[in-house]
Amino acid sequence: MPAFPVRPVAAVLLGFGLGVAAVVVADEPPQPTPELPRELAQGEGLQPLLSPDPQAARRCAAQLAVRERPTPADPTNYGERRPTDAEGGLVSNQPSVIVLHETVMSLDDTLRFFQTPHPRDADQASYHLLLDRRGMAYRLVPDEKRAFGSGWSAWGDASIRHRPLSSPLAGGSINNVALHLSLESPNDGRGDGDAHDGYSKGQYERLAEHVLIWQLRWGIPM
Repeated sequence: MPAFPVRPVAAVLLGFGLGVAAVVVADEPPQPTPELPRELAQGEGLQPLLSPDPQAARRCAAQLAVRERPTPADPTNYGERRPTDAEGGLVSNQPSVIVLHETVMSLDDTLRFFQTPHPRDADQASYHLLLDRRGMAYRLVPDEKRAFGSGWSAWGDASIRHRPLSSPLAGGSINNVALHLSLESPNDGRGDGDAHDGYSKGQYERLAEHVLIWQLRWGIPM
């Protein structure tokens, strides 16, 4: 897991069903487990149920006057959405899952971390979008790229393993099919506490807009 103190929240919208659910993100590398059946390891159940409509997404963004401030993460902190898993099997690499996070750090500290080169795998982390307390959106990683937002993680058969079981980094991850959006935590939420004052109205409004645009662009149902 990255050293960045990410608190994964909470919610996932999936391309194969309805509802909201938590993502399991391990704090430590998991113990080796038996290899999953091929159909599970490849995440074949994650094909979107809706037809992606990039033009509708652009019209929606224009109508809502959605703005993103370019603040690109360092290239060491994100990668490509890979077409194959560790054994060379074909896997889904189109966004099919939306994962929401909070930063547990200030905006400046979060941006600084993501824009700092991290050669070590264990230190690499990023989101696609970050919303500050006013609701301003910061674009860190293009949707087409694989942000390192969930580390070792699992949701149904969305976890895809890109390293052999013999590797210390063999744990599967949902990053290959995930879009990551984080909300800046309030001042009393910057740490390991169990609760804080909550998010701002601006954050909730912009969050809804960006999720809607992602649903249209990539065909992800609510």
